Amino acid sequence: MDFRLPISEKRQEIIDAIRTRQVLIVSGDTGCGKTTQLPQYCLAAGRGKAGRIGCTQPRRIASITVAERIAEELGEPLGRTVGYQIRFQDRTSRTTRIKIMTDGILLAETLSDPLLTRYDTLIIDEAHERSLNIDFLLGYLRKLIRRRPELSVIVT
Repeated sequence: MDFRLPISEKRQEIIDAIRTRQVLIVSGDTGCGKTTQLPQYCLAAGRGKAGRIGCTQPRRIASITVAERIAEELGEPLGRTVGYQIRFQDRTSRTTRIKIMTDGILLAETLSDPLLTRYDTLIIDEAHERSLNIDFLLGYLRKLIRRRPELSVIVT
């Protein structure tokens, strides 16, 4: 359900691109729906089955509100299909397919899981903010996609 956001005009085109490309860059105006709709488009494209769909946000409050919004749009309680993880707080479960998290959480996960095997898709949202975490993640993912051709990476 996309609530007729501007990104919905490109829904099928984006879903097709997610299915056929390993790396995808999505650019759009603020408020067009990228943040809440792209994880749902990944589900529609068949992602989130071999691993979670991870989506980073630069701030903790954004991680929480984005997860709450997506869960609401899917008509499910938070923590089931959609969850979030921020420092000192993890609202995910075994059934979570979309995990919203801060950039720092994903970066920390590279220490215990260098291949990020928990994920089949990673969305790096708000990459234009160019924090050190995002810069490190982009460099890391650039090398990782060579080792994991089944991993899909989306940068907004």
